[in-house]
Amino acid sequence: MSLSPTSRNFQSSGGEIHFLEYGTREMPPLVLLHGHTDCAWSWHHISSELAGRYFVVAPDLRGHGDSGWFPPYSDQFLAGDLLNLMDHCGFESARVVAHSLGSHAASFAAGCFPHRVERLALIEGLGPPRKAGDVNARQWRQQTAQFIDIARTAPVQRSFPSMDAVLERFMKIYPSLDQELASLIVEKSVHVTEQGVEWKWDPMSRDWITTSDPDRFEEVWEGIECETLAVLGRDSYDRFWSKIMPPGVGYFGEELAPMDEEIVEPRLRRFEHGHLEIIDDCGHMIHYEQPGKLLQVLKEFL
Repeated sequence: MSLSPTSRNFQSSGGEIHFLEYGTREMPPLVLLHGHTDCAWSWHHISSELAGRYFVVAPDLRGHGDSGWFPPYSDQFLAGDLLNLMDHCGFESARVVAHSLGSHAASFAAGCFPHRVERLALIEGLGPPRKAGDVNARQWRQQTAQFIDIARTAPVQRSFPSMDAVLERFMKIYPSLDQELASLIVEKSVHVTEQGVEWKWDPMSRDWITTSDPDRFEEVWEGIECETLAVLGRDSYDRFWSKIMPPGVGYFGEELAPMDEEIVEPRLRRFEHGHLEIIDDCGHMIHYEQPGKLLQVLKEFL
């Protein structure tokens, strides 16, 4: 089933947020939050299927899709946008499904305002698979120096010569994705500039990583009172994390490793009602790589 959503906008802390609506308001509310560099349309296949059970709202995070580019892009401001969206839609509370960066917004909202979130699904939303351990001052300075170098560099969005070139690259990364769906996502995720075809997300939105504190992020989980499901891709480290954070670089001075029980279990214990689902043959982008399995998991949990 594929539905044509309604496109809407509202103002949140000085900027415009765009969102998509699926289904009817008589159904229980469900909010879907995408990750960094993605957009609301990345959930289209999931939103369409869930609209028979829920009134689905999928926003473009600030700096993404058709929302405005207005920093800061910190966890707190992203969480504020989520709560403002719920207020705008008249939701006293809602179920929330969030992927990657969207999980930061959802976790902060649910941890600090637990009465607003009824059930929470975090898709690859436990942060980088870092080994627990003491980080000395030298390691912390090294990581901070890397973040300062990021901040010093002017961000540049990559340009493509045509829409077909973008689609070709997208399908190369996600070969199992239905081509019609991939074409729709690409069409909605790019715009034409003087330089060529570019993704709509603000290059400055990368700055969220320089303001996010992984320890504080995990402490927020302890305030979440609702049933919470962590959905992980079994191959996420090999396909994603090991490529964006090579060995020796780490994350805040800590070594990255495959997300095994040693890493997962301490994090799950932070949640009052935490559950785990691992999807095989899947990396970080579960909604693209194994959409059918993810949809089944969400239907059973929500």
